[in-house]
Amino acid sequence: MGLGVLDDTHLEHVPGTALLTDVVGADHQHHHGNLDTSALRHDKGRNSDVLLVPQPSKSPNDPLNWPLWKKDMMLFFICIDTAVVGAWGPMISPGFALMAKQFDMSYNDLNGGLGWGIFVIGVSCFFTNSMAVIWGRRPIFLLGNLLLFISSVWGYFAHSYHSLLASRLIGCIGMSPFEVLVTTTIADLYFVHERGVRLAAWGLCLSVGVGGGSIISGYIIQDLGWNWTYGICAVIYGVWILVLFFFCPETAYRRDPILNIDLGTDDKAAELALDEKATATEAATHVESLERVELNEPVEEKHSYAYELRIFHGRVCDDSFWKVLTRPLMMLIFPQVLFSFFAYGLTTSWLVVVGSVLAQLFTAPPYNFSVSGVGLVAVSPLIGSIIGAFISGPIADWIVKYMSRRNNGIYEPEFRLVLVIITLIIGGMSFFGFGISLQDQDPWIGPVIFYGMQYFGVGFMSIAVYGYLTDCHRDKAPEAFAAINLRNIYSFGMNYFISSWISTQGPKEVFSIIGGIHVFICLMAIPMYIFGKRCRSWTSRVEVFQKVMRA
Repeated sequence: MGLGVLDDTHLEHVPGTALLTDVVGADHQHHHGNLDTSALRHDKGRNSDVLLVPQPSKSPNDPLNWPLWKKDMMLFFICIDTAVVGAWGPMISPGFALMAKQFDMSYNDLNGGLGWGIFVIGVSCFFTNSMAVIWGRRPIFLLGNLLLFISSVWGYFAHSYHSLLASRLIGCIGMSPFEVLVTTTIADLYFVHERGVRLAAWGLCLSVGVGGGSIISGYIIQDLGWNWTYGICAVIYGVWILVLFFFCPETAYRRDPILNIDLGTDDKAAELALDEKATATEAATHVESLERVELNEPVEEKHSYAYELRIFHGRVCDDSFWKVLTRPLMMLIFPQVLFSFFAYGLTTSWLVVVGSVLAQLFTAPPYNFSVSGVGLVAVSPLIGSIIGAFISGPIADWIVKYMSRRNNGIYEPEFRLVLVIITLIIGGMSFFGFGISLQDQDPWIGPVIFYGMQYFGVGFMSIAVYGYLTDCHRDKAPEAFAAINLRNIYSFGMNYFISSWISTQGPKEVFSIIGGIHVFICLMAIPMYIFGKRCRSWTSRVEVFQKVMRA
């Protein structure tokens, strides 16, 4: 048993499990037990005992070999784009009360009707994911930005409910790549022990967009009108299409399977170490033979900047488009994917639901907030997200390395789930406290603080689940993320009745039920942590699961 994770007796190597740390001896040679791991690639400095998982190839075009500044710059641009995408969806919610009067609709009908966009995101994720798996991430990111630009221009000129709804549906298709492909891109660019901080950065930008966008849009709607929120976004997306084109190259890359020491049912770390050692021995004793091998071995030249600017680089996967399209649905039978769907999907859906009823809750007595005042409520989740990101990212990577060292160098993806403890405590308190403080009509500072705690707590869940799912199914990460983003359909359904539910039964009962479900979902991480490795082994041995992976 590795720190509470039950061992498996069926497979030599369970996919997802990886040798992450080894020991540096007095002779400065790396080893793990009797295995000499010096030939494997390691990190540097204080992490010199950390193996690079997956092992990078020797090609300069392998994204894992790109300079760190290039990786981080690219992720920075994508994260800024994600922030604007995060703001685009809820940015008009502070004006819902005014817009309902303008369109002569009830608040619930307006909220539910525009909620069709959430449904469209959930469905279109399957298509954008499939296109990214087959043709690469770069063209899909550019397509998403183009659709958001078109939608924003349309939204600026829309003056009726139906025109606005149509424009939002187009934009929601453009939003879908940012639901599934950013985390996949992080898996393309970074090693296991580097992903926590980057996932936190992405989560932070997404939350800053959702929160900060509402703060700004409240003033825009109050002073200029809701159409101007789309006008400003159109300008930003127009600029960012150029930014992505010039600074965000393709990250999908075909790598020799033996380098994926975290995947497969064989111990590839040992096999790769022995192969590298044999090659090194041959080089030392047979110089002529080595020269002949080097002459015959094809060396991939570094791609030029002009080559990287190409939008398409051909197919990056040989699977059928329609097989990739249906695979996410089939992957919901995997225990680790199903758990992630409920853990991430339902907890983050609450945030979408709460954001959609802020105007209903705070423009009514006793608060009587203005439109800009409702927007300022988002300061709290913004602060919660920033604090959470600066804490959760470093903690996530530290936990991975610390627990692996304690586990004789072996990393288990279930180590990521330790972060759920914080979501259980802080998140549970936030939902119960939010509903009770609203019911009791406490001063506005009470529910606003609890609202910020929701974002702080759920941020840890996002990092835990995305990291866990990436490490369990890195070779099928886009499909797995598309599967768990079916939660958008749940959010769509909740949007249709949450407003009337609060009006009928009161915020205390509504958010107590949500808080109870949240706590139950978090507690499900305990059996997933204990039995997760056996689940991974099971899905690697049973034919029905293998048919899904080959589908």
